[in-house]
Amino acid sequence: MIQARHWDLNEMLRETTNEQLLLNIVRLRYDETPYFLQIGSITTSFAAGGSAGAQATLPEQAPSTFGISGGVSYAETPTVTWALPDSREMLGRLHAPMGADQLTVLTQSGLDPAVVLRVGAKKINRLRNLEFHVEDGIYVPASYDAFLEMLDLLDALLRDGAVELSYGVYSTSGGGKIPLSRLDTRAMAEALPSGMQFMTRDDPNTFEPLKLSKPLFLKFASGSDGDPRTRRLRELLDLDPTRHSFAIVDTANSGTEQLLAESGRLSRVLDGGAPLREIVVNNRSVMEILRFASAYVDVSAGDLAAGVVRARKAPPRDWLTIRQAEAAPADAWLAVERDGAWYFIRDDDLSSRVSFTILNALFASIVGEVPGAKPLLTLPVR
Repeated sequence: MIQARHWDLNEMLRETTNEQLLLNIVRLRYDETPYFLQIGSITTSFAAGGSAGAQATLPEQAPSTFGISGGVSYAETPTVTWALPDSREMLGRLHAPMGADQLTVLTQSGLDPAVVLRVGAKKINRLRNLEFHVEDGIYVPASYDAFLEMLDLLDALLRDGAVELSYGVYSTSGGGKIPLSRLDTRAMAEALPSGMQFMTRDDPNTFEPLKLSKPLFLKFASGSDGDPRTRRLRELLDLDPTRHSFAIVDTANSGTEQLLAESGRLSRVLDGGAPLREIVVNNRSVMEILRFASAYVDVSAGDLAAGVVRARKAPPRDWLTIRQAEAAPADAWLAVERDGAWYFIRDDDLSSRVSFTILNALFASIVGEVPGAKPLLTLPVR
C-alpha cells in the first residue's frame, strides 16, 4: 500500500507545483497579484481488516443448510496541511535580483548554459538581453542581437571544448595592504569565518586582506586564440585579450565595480572603451522573470476588446508559448483553468517545456520553502 501510494502522492505534488506556477504566470498577464501556497505536511494512515464467519441451519423436518461468509476492509486517510509563507520573506526572495552563483549553478545541471543565461540574465558585461515593462511588454535593446550571437558562440565553443565553465577561486580586496611587522596574527583566525584571508602577492613582507569566493569561470583553452569564434566572443564581451580565465560575478560581488562605485568613478561596464577582466552579470529577479514569462501567454480577442488585459506586441516565440483554449485541451503537457478559460503548454512543444522547467528550477532554488510559514488549512482527503 505504501509503495503504491508513494508514487501517486509524488506525481500529484509535482503536478500541483507546476500548475501553481503556471497559474501565477497567467495572473501576471492579467496584472493580478500572484499568490503562492506551500505544503506544510502530508500525513496518511492505513487500516486493513478481515472477517470470516460460518453458519448452519439444522431443521428437524427439512434438509440441513450450511454457509460461510468473509470480507476484507481497507481504508486510507491522507491529510494535507497547506502553509501560508511569511509575506515579507516571500516578497524579498521574489523581488531581489538573483546572485550570479544562483544562476550559474543551473548551468552545471545539464541544462543548456545559453538557455539559462537567456532566461535569468538581464545584462552580461555591455550586452543587454530582452527587458520587460508592465505597460509595454517586451522591450528589445539595440545590443540584443549581439547578446544572442554571444550565447550562440558560447554554446558552440563549449561543445567543441574551446572554452569551459568550471569553478575557481576569486578574490576581492578587503582593505589596504598591511606590513608583516604590523599584522596581528589573531586577526587572521578571526577573519576566517567571514571568508576573509590575509595573503601575500608580490611582496612576501606585505599582506593584503582578501575575501575569497568560488564562482563559475569562463576559461579559454590552449590554442583557442587562433579560433575566429573565440576572438569574436572576446570582442562581444569586451574581454581583456591578455587573460584566459574570467570569473562570472554579479555587480555586488565584483571587486572592481564596488571600488569604482564607492569612489564615484565611471563603471568599467559602462565605459565603452575599457577591456574587462571579469564577466559581470546583471541578473533578473524571480518576479521579473515571471513577468517576462507572462508576456508569452496568449489571451483571447474578447478579453482584449473588453479591456481586461493589456494589448502588447507579441514577443518572439522561440522561448515559451502558453496557449489559451475554451475547453480542457487534450494535448496539454501542463494546463490550468482560470475564469472559464484554459491555459496550457502543448505536450509536443519541447522548447516551452524546457523553458518552463528552468523557470521552475529558478523558483525552487531561489524562493523555495519560505521559513516561518504558518499552517493555513488542514484538509482530510476522502
